[in-house]
Amino acid sequence: MTNTVTLLADHKGYTKPRANGDEYMVDAAILISVYTATGEVITAASLGLKTLTAVVLTGTPPALPQHSFTVQTSEAGTYAVGLDTSFTLEINVEHDTTGVSAELANGNTDFSGQHIRVRAFGTL
Repeated sequence: MTNTVTLLADHKGYTKPRANGDEYMVDAAILISVYTATGEVITAASLGLKTLTAVVLTGTPPALPQHSFTVQTSEAGTYAVGLDTSFTLEINVEHDTTGVSAELANGNTDFSGQHIRVRAFGTL
């Protein structure tokens, strides 16, 4: 993996996953060190969770206005196609005009130093 996950504090300063109904949720900033055309894999464990049930992108870099950040799903709606779908998710970046992976669309320029913010739901 080429990323660093930082769990973000809530209004009480709490950085661990917290109960949300019968699931837990956590906010995190993910620093992408080196983005590759195959996407960035994030583990549930790096978010303080055992499994993932839902992930919402809550913030993307303003420096990349022509790119879309997505959490990849299969046709069935599971996360991280081809990976262990309960324990990982995959973030992809695509160029808005061409739909091509950003890594390929920008002449192999990576997104080093870019933070993505997520809210993840799952179990402990």
